[in-house]
Amino acid sequence: MVKEIRVDYRDGGRIVIQDDDGPLDLLKDWINEAIQKNLIEANAMCLSTVGSDGAPRSRMVLLKHINDTEIGFFTNLNSDKALEIDINKKVAITMFWAPLEKQVRILGTASEFARDVVSDYHFSRPRLSQIAAYTSTQSKELASIEVLDEEFRSTERKYKDKKIPLPNHWGGYKILVESIEYWSGRPSRLHERVILQSVNNEWKKTRLYP
Repeated sequence: MVKEIRVDYRDGGRIVIQDDDGPLDLLKDWINEAIQKNLIEANAMCLSTVGSDGAPRSRMVLLKHINDTEIGFFTNLNSDKALEIDINKKVAITMFWAPLEKQVRILGTASEFARDVVSDYHFSRPRLSQIAAYTSTQSKELASIEVLDEEFRSTERKYKDKKIPLPNHWGGYKILVESIEYWSGRPSRLHERVILQSVNNEWKKTRLYP
């Protein structure tokens, strides 16, 4: 079944790095392009961590922070991903926009956001999202979906007409980017790949075979 799947990429467009010292500039452009084309979850990214057993684990999160050298996301600090980052701060990120025929791969080092940054983000979220973050003990065993629904309603009743406080277990991570690879699809699998790597505080640009 899967052996017969074939996609011949048209052309994701040339990869042009305007400034080697602005490694995330093109990423910002590609995210904006995805937003302009109304792609669902244009900021979705696959986060990979390594646990204490040495096994890698991946899951989708949403990019909610980006500047010249960092990206970041928010999460439950008691979740599996957070516990794994506490053990090994080296993480990998992949972003892929199939309709654009573009992909980005990032390697970097994660560290927690300051609490004021987390607070600002928490109170900017929709109220129901705040309630969910307050309620969920992410990654822990759940007896049933009905239990989760009742716990959510209980939190909703508890804070009716009140602000949802910032939970101690809610936080986030910024990732200092150490390398970023841009990939663009081309016909005949002659895809374009350009990687920027931080070497001795300078960014080195290299083209790679597909």
